[in-house]
Amino acid sequence: MLMGRVARMYYELGLTHQEIADALGLSRVRVTRLLAEARESGMVEIIVHVEESLFAAEEQALLNRFGLRQAWIAPSVDDPAKASRAMATVGAEALASVIEKDTTVAMGLSTAVAAVVDAFPARPLGARFVPLTGSSSGLANGANPHELTLELARRTDGSAFHLPAPLVAATPQAAESAYADPGVRDVLARAAKASTLIVGIGSTQDSRGLLYGSLSDEERAELHVAGAIGDIGGRFFDATGAAVRGELDSRVVGLDLDHLRAIPHRLAIASGAAKLDAVRTALASGMVNMLVTDSNTVTALLG
Repeated sequence: MLMGRVARMYYELGLTHQEIADALGLSRVRVTRLLAEARESGMVEIIVHVEESLFAAEEQALLNRFGLRQAWIAPSVDDPAKASRAMATVGAEALASVIEKDTTVAMGLSTAVAAVVDAFPARPLGARFVPLTGSSSGLANGANPHELTLELARRTDGSAFHLPAPLVAATPQAAESAYADPGVRDVLARAAKASTLIVGIGSTQDSRGLLYGSLSDEERAELHVAGAIGDIGGRFFDATGAAVRGELDSRVVGLDLDHLRAIPHRLAIASGAAKLDAVRTALASGMVNMLVTDSNTVTALLG
């Protein structure tokens, strides 16, 4: 394959773009494009062996402002694909720092967490991964807690537990029936005793969110009237960080906000203007004490 030949000449043999072009009868521009494609396709992976943070000063400012244990910041770029890849890569670094061997990790519903899990390199940790809520219905998308626990267990030679219940039951009575199931009670008890929590942060300003986007117009209106600005693990909260109670909350099957706050290490992965208020409240109220986000979000949080 031409791309592979060009990549080997450049990265293994140390030839310049022009030397490769001369050797293969190509233009220098073509060589440059082939090298870029080799990086984007995953044929070439570059590992930088350095521990220095990309945004050390900003991370320290976040720790000081919100009393966090740790923060990781990805660069904000205009290209959505590159921005997503940057968040996933930095998030994978965060997971490598917080997931310790032979510990229990509780996982929440999140597309942001799913992207990070997908970027997480295999390593033998032997940890236990437990959903903190039931799973959303519909087409599997890799972002349900059950799917996330399975994938992380596979990548770490660990174990995964399944919570046999929906994220949001049809009625409060159906949710109560789910809690009565011994299997559900056992998994939620394990999640409550986890040493680490890994979640995304949803926003009531973003209709694309997995949970908020699946709700009816009536349910969304009720949340807005109640002052909800975001959710973690399916539990909505207001601008003070207090839980938003009501009919919807009584149908959620999973740990409540008090249980989540009791987990020692609480990592959230979230970014973007639509989530700014929810992220700020989650940090200020102590719902989470570690954060993966991007530089634009940090600028707004510190502004």
